[in-house]
Amino acid sequence: MDAVTFIWDTLRQVHLRLSETCQGLTQDEVLWRPLPYANNIGFILWHVTRAEDNVISNLSPPEPALWVSQRWYEKFKQPVEAPDPGDRMGLQGLSIPSLDVLLGYSEAVHEKAQSVFPALPVETLDECRDPNRPQRTVAMALRHLITHKNNHHGQIDYIRGLQDQTWDLPPGTGIVLPGAK
Repeated sequence: MDAVTFIWDTLRQVHLRLSETCQGLTQDEVLWRPLPYANNIGFILWHVTRAEDNVISNLSPPEPALWVSQRWYEKFKQPVEAPDPGDRMGLQGLSIPSLDVLLGYSEAVHEKAQSVFPALPVETLDECRDPNRPQRTVAMALRHLITHKNNHHGQIDYIRGLQDQTWDLPPGTGIVLPGAK
C-alpha cells in the first residue's frame, strides 16, 4: 500500500467513526456545553469539517473551499469569513445549525476528498500547496488533519459520555468499520 492510499484509508475510517458517533443526537445534545465557555458538539463538528475543507481544497489542484463554493456559510447562517479561530469569545456566538446541516457539510467535504485522493500522486506529498505556509508540505497538512480529526472525535465522544453515562462508542468502531475499503 502506498502512502496516499494509507492516508486516505485512515481519513475514511475517521470520517465513518465521527459520523456514527454523531448519529441520533438531538439538537439539545448538539448544543449542550459542559461549562459555559466550553465547546459543544455542534461547534466541534463545524470546526473539524471547516479545517478539513481548507486542507482538501489546497490539494491538487487548489480550489475554493466548499464553505465558499457551495455556500455552506449560508446554511450555517454565518458570514463567509466566520470569526477567527483564535477569537474564543467570538466563536461562542456562532450559530449552530441542525445536525442534518452539520453532517451534510461533513459529508460534502468527505465526498470532495474522495474525488481528490485517487488523483494525488505520492510524489506530491513533499510539495507545498499552501503559499501562506511555505514550510508546510502536503504530507504535513494531511498528518495534521488526521490527528486533528481524531482529537476532536475524542472530544465529541467525551461530551456524549457526559450527557449520557450509558452511551458507548458505536458498535464496531473499535475496529475497521464495515464498508471501509
